[in-house]
Amino acid sequence: GTTSQSQANYNSEENDNRMKFRIGFKSINSIHRQLLLTLDENASPDVDWAYDAKTNENQMDDMYWIINEEAYIIQASDQAESSTVYPIGIKTNTDGLNTITIDALENVPNNVNIYVHDITLDLYHSLRQSDYDIFLNAGEYLERFEITFSNTNDSLSIDDETEAHIDVLYSNHIDKIVLINPNLINIKSIELFNFLGQSVSTIKDISDSGYSEYYVNNLITGAYIIKLFTKNGSVVTKKVLVN
Repeated sequence: GTTSQSQANYNSEENDNRMKFRIGFKSINSIHRQLLLTLDENASPDVDWAYDAKTNENQMDDMYWIINEEAYIIQASDQAESSTVYPIGIKTNTDGLNTITIDALENVPNNVNIYVHDITLDLYHSLRQSDYDIFLNAGEYLERFEITFSNTNDSLSIDDETEAHIDVLYSNHIDKIVLINPNLINIKSIELFNFLGQSVSTIKDISDSGYSEYYVNNLITGAYIIKLFTKNGSVVTKKVLVN
């Protein structure tokens, strides 16, 4: 019917007071993707016909909403409680820094907070305060990130917190160990062990910034263990592959 069509157009153009969140993704390869979340009382968190749009092209790096395990670029929902979470997937074909940002907000009150929850690092980052930059190895991340409106976090003991909030990885593209330390936890040293348990490299001069890289030379292909030693005595262990 034409009436419903023109009615829909009328609603969308002249009188659209719905909250719209345009969440952007800038990849290491300078690819930009914008996701749209519209809060609409007629929609649901599930797939809604004529509201939700699937990802239709295949970019080498991309970000998308995940609804029922499928990729979407546009999502409408009626949920914006503090407990609501919207999972996002990211894929990238090159190791490097990627950015999640707010491209634009429409009809969103200033008191509505918008966070990226990085499940791996167990931290909530306010996108209203700054972009979220994260170094990722090439791959697909389907269970790591979600957008949410509150940063309710269960209280963790200090040791748990230390381990949760640090990530360390090895990038074969740049031949470096990458340290991601957004909470600026005091790190004494980074040590690299081969699978025979032999220490092959020790880095003592650790940057106190949230993101840093360390060159390790003469590594042969294979699996290694990276150990981070913090000033308060806890150890973070990560298995990495060098190729």
